Amino acid sequence: PPDIMKKITQFPNIRYIIGDKEDYGISEGRNMGVRLVKTKYFLNYDDDFAVSEHTNIATMLEMLDTMDVSLVGGTSGNDYAGFMEFGNNNVTGEPALMHYPGSCAVKSQELSSYPGCYRCDLTENVFMARTQDILAVGGWSKELKIKEHKDIFLRLKAARKKVVYCKNFRIENRRSKKGSYDEKAYKKKRLGREKQMVQKFLNHWNVVELIEIDNRDYLYMGLKIFSLLLMWVLLFKQFM
Repeated sequence: PPDIMKKITQFPNIRYIIGDKEDYGISEGRNMGVRLVKTKYFLNYDDDFAVSEHTNIATMLEMLDTMDVSLVGGTSGNDYAGFMEFGNNNVTGEPALMHYPGSCAVKSQELSSYPGCYRCDLTENVFMARTQDILAVGGWSKELKIKEHKDIFLRLKAARKKVVYCKNFRIENRRSKKGSYDEKAYKKKRLGREKQMVQKFLNHWNVVELIEIDNRDYLYMGLKIFSLLLMWVLLFKQFM
């Protein structure tokens, strides 16, 4: 579109790649970019993110250079990062994927050399990664034009690639200005596609549903299990 091309020309030092067909989707667009990367690492973030000194790109690079990790991610200020595991719905028994947002600092110890950083399964879409490791797992699933996020991290997890989340590596999320696009039409189109893409994602990983378990629920379950174990220990000692 002419309006987009006009904006592109304002940044002559940035290389833009324009596909030869419509509707590549986020996944294939990212795959195209990664295949063209000539460096050991690349920085990935969404188009409404803005990098600042608080993103700590230099420390991300240092961690990849000195640690056995494939990806170092940051945050835009929410508790999305966490662990994932396959299991079953407690009510229906159907196979499910469980995601525990905010569980990195609960389930994993803080890295001694990097305060605020934890081993994890999933971060937000702001991360620096080893180019070859992303290519080795096949990149992003091109059939997922949106809702691709968890898929790439599950691929890394399945390949035993290590991921680190750093809550101090922050990026600014800049939302589009009101009136800059037809928000109602966009949401209607996206909602219809989201359902389709989520189903493709679930089918690929052979699960029926995705269950998001809040970090507070996760802590509650841990405390409940601990209290039950403690009760059994006390009872055992009483009858010894």
